[in-house]
Formats: sequence, C-alpha cells, structure tokens
Amino acid sequence: MKKLFSLLATALLLVGCAGNKTATTTETKTETTATDEKVKVALLLPYIGDQSYFDVTYNSLKLINEKYGDKVETKLIEMGTDEPGWASANIQAAEAGYDVIISGNFQYESYMLEQAANHPEITYINFDYSNPEANKLDNVYGISYKAEDAGYLAGVVAAVKSETGTVGAIGGMEINGIKQFIGGFIQGALAVNPEVKVLTGFIGDFQDTGKAKEIALNMNKQGADVIYHAAGGAGNGLFEAAAEAGFYAIGVDTDQYASLSEKKPELANTIVTSTTKNCDITIFKAIEQYLDGKLATGTLVSVGYAEDGIGLVENDHYKEVLTADEQAEVTKFAEQLKNGEVKVINVAEDTDQWDVLVKQVSK
Repeated sequence: MKKLFSLLATALLLVGCAGNKTATTTETKTETTATDEKVKVALLLPYIGDQSYFDVTYNSLKLINEKYGDKVETKLIEMGTDEPGWASANIQAAEAGYDVIISGNFQYESYMLEQAANHPEITYINFDYSNPEANKLDNVYGISYKAEDAGYLAGVVAAVKSETGTVGAIGGMEINGIKQFIGGFIQGALAVNPEVKVLTGFIGDFQDTGKAKEIALNMNKQGADVIYHAAGGAGNGLFEAAAEAGFYAIGVDTDQYASLSEKKPELANTIVTSTTKNCDITIFKAIEQYLDGKLATGTLVSVGYAEDGIGLVENDHYKEVLTADEQAEVTKFAEQLKNGEVKVINVAEDTDQWDVLVKQVSK
C-alpha cells in the first residue's frame, strides 16, 4: 500500500475506561497521505448471524462502504469458534497486506495483539478491548463501552414496566464484563423501585439457548415479569421462554426486535426494548479518523450513553408496549444518566459492590 506515515506527536492522555480498564494512556497520532489505491480493511469475528453483538459489529462494514466505498476495500474474516482458528486467522490477516485490521473482545483479543506487536506497520482497531495493559501498543486504537450504562437503562425499563415488582437479568458467563451489565441493571431497577427484587443467573457461555430458556422460565416462575439478557446469541433462549410463558424481555447490543420481527415475530413481540452497544458506529468513526489522518493510535477510549456509545431502542413496538406515562418515566431517568446526574457503579472496577447490590435486591 502506497501510504506515507509520519509521527507527529506523543502526549499522555487520561481516559476514563469501563470494566476493569485503566485510565492512563499514551496517544500517538499518525497522518496518512492519500493515494489512488484503496485502503485495505479487515474485520475479524468468530462468526456472524447471532442477531446481537457480532451482527452489530459486522454492520460497521456496511457503514464504511456506504460512505467510503471509493476509498476503502473491506473484508469480513470469520474465524470460527475454536481458539486455534483465532490464532491462525490473525496470523494470516497480518500477512495479507491489510492497512487496518479490526477485531476485539476478551475471548480472542490476545491473538490480535500478538500480531499487532509483530506488525507495527499495520493499524489495529480493537473495537471492544478487555485488557488495557496489553492494548497499550503504539499501533493499536482501543475502544471500550460503559456496559453499566446499558444495564442501568434496561433496569429502568424493566422496573417501570414490571407489575410484580420482580425482574430478572441473565448473563452469558459469570465474569466481570458481564457482571458490569447486570450490576448496572440492578442499579437502574433500584432507582425506579427501591423495593424491587432482581433475580440473576448465568448460562456459562454465549451459545446455549436451551440453558438461557431454562433460567428464564425459572425466573418467571419466581415472579419475574420482565427479564434482560447480556448473553449474546444464547439470549434467543430468553425470547423463546418469554413467548412460551407470556412475559416481557429486553434485548442487548442491537435492536433485537428488528432482528427477529420478520422471521420470528412471535419472539420479537416479547421484546420491549434493547440496549445497544454501538460497536458499528465507533468502528466507523475510527475509520473516518484514520482516513483523515487523525486516528490517535496508542489510545484507549471509553464511551457510554452520554457519548452515544450505548443506546436504548425506542422503536414503534416500544411505544406500543409502554404507556405514555411509562415512556416519560424512562426518559426522565435516561436524561439524568445522559446529563451526568447519575453515576452508575461499575462493578467490574469496584468488585466489592457486586455482592452488595445482589444482596440488596435478593429479598
């Protein structure tokens, strides 16, 4: 690729990060010179079609091509779900002549970062970093999301809509990054109803829809009439349970009502709303900065609801399910979060608060 990179400046940045992220980062800005060749961009994901996290990330390529198709050549590389495939896919991508390689997620970021260290000439975008120390490489731009904000918004909606005073939250794996969602959910539900009861459970992975359905049905039997999930593709089991037992669900990462409404309307109709993790938008903005010569590699950034990194879907179905008064109450709490009036505890950073919160809602 005929590109000229010149190092302009190095400065210390302090960036607030979600989860177990640290704040001190080093910013290294690079400037690119345009040529008649297209910038080659690869996105590495295990697979697409989960109607959740991976699909919203894959949508970034559509956004990039719509605006920069004349300047950028993109490719999706599906790595598979086995670790040996993650390692080989990253090695092959690094040797294939890409200018920018995009990947991320706690499960497989280490394979990307190993190649990033070996290939300083390639710009890497970690769209959802986990280990801040490992991501402090001069050619890596790392993004994280305030999952506690997503959970908080879901908790608000659940408590506003609940008629029983009992709601639930299901996580994929019992790890800090998922507890971050559920800890926020508990706080949002408590903000609406200090007497709320919140049931929590973990599947053990992000694929087992059967286990998710079983947990959801058990929660419903205990009185939970609105249940949220942070479980990736396994969350479809929650929607199956909701359709079978007749309770409401809240989706995650993308508008799951829209994802399911055409092929599985019976599942979609159970979904009051979804919290969104706007990986597609943050990737698009990073590529935009790269093309403008302004992408600050060596930087770790964290985005939440105030920065539009996290969102809450308010589609027509949401407006049908929630009354005008219920919508107004949700909006009130959401605006407090947007304006910084509410500080949601990140239990991935303040791990002691996890047990405190769970105990508080386990009445």
